[in-house]
Amino acid sequence: MSGVTPPVPPRHKGEIPVTELLAKASRSLLEVWGEEMFRNSGTVLEVLGQRLIIFNRPAAIESVLVTQAEIFAAKPAPLSKLLTPLMGQGLFVAEGAAWRARRPPTAAAMAGLVEGLDAVIAAQAAAWAAKPEGATIELMGAMEQASAAILLRLLFGPAGDAAATQIVRLAHAYRVKISGAGLLTLLALPEPLVRLRLGGDAKRIRAVVEPLIARARQAGSGLVAALPADAATEEAISLFAMGHDALSGLLAATWFLLAEAPEVEAALHTELDSGATARPMTRAVLQEALRLYPPVPLFARVASRAAEVAGRTVPQGSLAFIAPWLMHRHADYWEAPDEFRPARFLPGAPQPAPFTYLPFGLGPRHCVGEAFTLRAAEQAIATLARRFRLARLPGRAPIPSAGLTLSLAPRLPMRLTRR
Repeated sequence: MSGVTPPVPPRHKGEIPVTELLAKASRSLLEVWGEEMFRNSGTVLEVLGQRLIIFNRPAAIESVLVTQAEIFAAKPAPLSKLLTPLMGQGLFVAEGAAWRARRPPTAAAMAGLVEGLDAVIAAQAAAWAAKPEGATIELMGAMEQASAAILLRLLFGPAGDAAATQIVRLAHAYRVKISGAGLLTLLALPEPLVRLRLGGDAKRIRAVVEPLIARARQAGSGLVAALPADAATEEAISLFAMGHDALSGLLAATWFLLAEAPEVEAALHTELDSGATARPMTRAVLQEALRLYPPVPLFARVASRAAEVAGRTVPQGSLAFIAPWLMHRHADYWEAPDEFRPARFLPGAPQPAPFTYLPFGLGPRHCVGEAFTLRAAEQAIATLARRFRLARLPGRAPIPSAGLTLSLAPRLPMRLTRR
């Protein structure tokens, strides 16, 4: 089912000079991968005096993320200096004892939390129903707003409902500064200057979030009410920042892919129209969207000491990279790897080889919001796709790009119709 090949950035062939590689990275981290990297076992690069090792085999990924996770627990210092002004010691940034103390209560608070999800998604359906037939929807912005509403309800309960537009605007401003050419500029600056450049944006976000936390904790609603008081602000911001990009990106990719693949869309509609509580096709579409457009297309870890990874010596201080963008499209592990084929994930289909599918990471530091993101996305798609279709406007194909997270497009207008 479906032989559709959705758009990807162009891939260069052979080795290219470091200056050209950095120029590509300043536009998008998806542009740095050459054609051979989607077939090889890994690559070693020397960039500005730093050894970078890109691991591209399941055994190596297992070693870095699972069996030797304690050696590769630390994120690169330049990445931390970009996120610490906003997230402090939130779960995504924290390491060592701070991470071990914070992960269990955050994971426990998120387990099974679905309060208010129906109401938020119903509000989105009502907003679309109020639009005229054939109205143009700007998909990226619409999914950012929908995801913000879902996550703010998760975090703060009803107290967060009125803040979605403001927080999306502030989060977008911060994301722009740490993307593209701005990302490379900030990485080159000393930490005090990075804090100076990002501190104002971080303060504005905290100024909005902290009153929401106070109201939610007083009402005993939302995830923040279940978190330790001294961790609530940092964890709320961390969970929103990473969860928002993951959920909005997944929803946008799913709508776009369905519009490109009429057979898949028809199979999805048949499943939804049946009213069955089990939705294997819906879940398969989401899993395939995550394969093609993983929220975080590149993970980086620092070797705290020398290690052996799948037969390769990794010196202390080396940067170990794992790229879901590569692994999810690797010719050795996926048939027609660039095609949209949700049938790969239907019940009865062969399971992906271990450590070849990692849209939320793997091992002890895998994304704590994975289950919630999938649950929320499935419910949103199931509710909205029962009533609506989106179609791409002619000549408006997206070109995916990535900084710290992946984006299908800056903007993507689509036509809204009723079923």
